[in-house]
Amino acid sequence: MSSRIGVGIVGVGRRAYDLAQCMARLRNEINIEVRALHNRTRSRAERVKDEISKSYEATGAVPKIRIHDSQESLVADDDVELVMICTPQYAHREPAVLALQAGKRVYVDKPLAHNLEDALAIYREQEKGKNPIIMSFTRRFEGPWITAYDLLKTEEAIGTLRMILVRNVIPYHTYFHTWHRRVEWSGGAIGDKMSHIFDVFNWYSGASPLRVSAFGGQAVFGPREDAPERCSLCTIECPYRVAGYVGEQETTKTSSQKEQKRDRPDAMVDFDESRLSESEIIKRHDTCVWYPGADINDHGLVNIEYDSGLKASLFWTLFGPDSDDQETMELVGDKGRAILTRHEGSIDLVTDYGKSHRNIDARKETFEQSHFGADDNFIRELDAFCKGAPASVTAKEGLMASRMVEAAHRSIKNGGSLVEMSSVEGEG
Repeated sequence: MSSRIGVGIVGVGRRAYDLAQCMARLRNEINIEVRALHNRTRSRAERVKDEISKSYEATGAVPKIRIHDSQESLVADDDVELVMICTPQYAHREPAVLALQAGKRVYVDKPLAHNLEDALAIYREQEKGKNPIIMSFTRRFEGPWITAYDLLKTEEAIGTLRMILVRNVIPYHTYFHTWHRRVEWSGGAIGDKMSHIFDVFNWYSGASPLRVSAFGGQAVFGPREDAPERCSLCTIECPYRVAGYVGEQETTKTSSQKEQKRDRPDAMVDFDESRLSESEIIKRHDTCVWYPGADINDHGLVNIEYDSGLKASLFWTLFGPDSDDQETMELVGDKGRAILTRHEGSIDLVTDYGKSHRNIDARKETFEQSHFGADDNFIRELDAFCKGAPASVTAKEGLMASRMVEAAHRSIKNGGSLVEMSSVEGEG
């Protein structure tokens, strides 16, 4: 048996593919390697195996990657020491609990789960076995966010942090194309996407949230009675059409019309075309954004008060322009402020009550890699974790974010009413 630490991946969509590619590319500096894959659609697992194998071969390795037909089989594989859960959120609980009970090291992709019940079940299984889960809220591993944190905590550049504002204008219309479109599957955009931001608030504040108030709704992607079931069945000119999906009607279209259908490549769609044959909404990635049944919010405001007195606000939408400044964070202290622009990797810093002003280029050499270089940093921490180092983010942090998601959903449902975190089940 190889001296390297074997990794088994459950669910091999885009997220798993990116992380596996990082492991292959960094093979010569880490001791973990992919040994096993399981996916509901076997053809997708076979495609990932082929692509990862090529990446390993480029480093001089001879990969031996098994494809398992069940998650139970993968977890039971003696050659797998770390199980990575990269399934959709609604399918986190079963493999995570299974792997924890088997005594394996476990990674769970964010969020911990699609609802609080499953998040609690995973957290409690972790605590029962004293076997910490490692998670990867990506901003904890992105260079500019780490730099901003160091400016705040180490240099005390802006004094005592009093307020945080995150603006998140990301046109993820794709959430309405995929299984993300229903809260029961994804936890909505608040659960899937904004849990990242709640973790940032918790990380930077170093405090515990006391109460939450939120507003939200559907301003753009409301249901339409005339909406086709999926993009490949549609002839309407649409800015949200998923690129690469071609239906039978395409045979009657001109080449220019066919090109128009492919003019918006979409990273949310899997790297291959196996989903073209899917018929169930939960499994496909080209449902019309206006097709009835979606119950997630496409915008919202969330305000949080912490026990330290700090106030944090989140302004987010799933509609708007494609642009390079889709996410910004402003930190306000009692003697300065910092504005981080995620897509530029820059920090605009004002210190000493306004006497000093400088712009910081916080990009690292891996900034152009997946998640602005966060995935490479995370894989290095994952390697250390498998060797016995503590994880910087565990199910404890994941559960706190899930509790805040639950509080935000409750507040929105009740017209923005204040929700005390003490009323939301959970530890910490």
